[in-house]
Amino acid sequence: MCERGSDMNTYIPGAEKEIRILGRVGRRQEPAFFWTGSGIEFTVDGSELSIDFVTDYDIYEQWIRIEVDGFTMIRTSLAKGRSTITVYRNMKPENRRKIRVLKEVQPMMADRAGLLFINAVHTDGQLMPLEKKPYRLEFVGDSITSGEGMAGARGVVEWNSAMFSTNGHYVLRVADELNADYRIISQSGWGVCSSWDNDPRRVLPLYYEQVCGLLCGRAQLDAGAGDRNDFTAWKPDVVLVNLGTNDAYAFQNKEWVDEKTGEKFRQKLNADGSFEARSLERFEKAVYNFLVLLRQNTADAHIVWLYGMIGRAMEPYILDAMNKYKKDFGDKNVSYLQLPDLKDEWTGANNHPGIPSHSAAAQTITEYLREKLK
Repeated sequence: MCERGSDMNTYIPGAEKEIRILGRVGRRQEPAFFWTGSGIEFTVDGSELSIDFVTDYDIYEQWIRIEVDGFTMIRTSLAKGRSTITVYRNMKPENRRKIRVLKEVQPMMADRAGLLFINAVHTDGQLMPLEKKPYRLEFVGDSITSGEGMAGARGVVEWNSAMFSTNGHYVLRVADELNADYRIISQSGWGVCSSWDNDPRRVLPLYYEQVCGLLCGRAQLDAGAGDRNDFTAWKPDVVLVNLGTNDAYAFQNKEWVDEKTGEKFRQKLNADGSFEARSLERFEKAVYNFLVLLRQNTADAHIVWLYGMIGRAMEPYILDAMNKYKKDFGDKNVSYLQLPDLKDEWTGANNHPGIPSHSAAAQTITEYLREKLK
């Protein structure tokens, strides 16, 4: 802590033990926040609070949301460079408030400049000791887990960073219900075998072992995006994988062709509309191999494969791959959980699950984990 003026204190995220870092972050110098839902949380008294940010982007603005006692006080995009947001003033100084500052948008691979740092917290109050969280939950997913469509009205179809949000997000709801620390690793359009448009390079397993390896701009790499993740520093009790939705869409789309090399890839349907056997084999092998990779890096975690918020076409094949993995490795600490399918009235922007859908999923997951975590 350092002094700021005669009556203001300054606290630095990453250096202050009373500020919890949320998410998998780069740690070259100060924490760099890449993933959806990453950020900071702390409890503070005092009458005034402001927060400093440093951001950059070329294409997609950095959006953040600030909660005070669970209520969204501020949601905004941030200007490039340094900025300060006044969260509140003239509050009763004796009251303690829980603050959470969250990155609203996923890492954008196309934007090689995209960066977010939370530099400092300024207050005339004092930070309180952090409450120890009994559980750690890691979520790996696609656009659903990135919160796409949660910030726009139903019927709106716009692909930009403003359409992403963590407000009402199923991961945060589960974490709050279980009083758990959490991490989100997700990317819109991606799958476990290929992306929705058959690109085999756009899959989460390829980047799972890095801090945020899908970002490769110079400043992003300098901030630690390409570093190997330290799996000993933060060990999850449960890893929850919500992948398969985009793999199902790949069967409906045209062949992917690499413009540079001419490489081709396509998950195919048979003439009768059924899944081609070879394509299914590729998908099941990808699920199997990802389970192996997860277990290599999280030896003691319970692994749950979540699926079903936008259709269930791949469910039988996910289960086949999981059963083969469990038989081959004797791993009993792996399970499958079907999530409530999207109802029309639950839809948000970009034809994605809105808050009611996330709420239903969160309830299902929370009830399941309450039993598992006993």
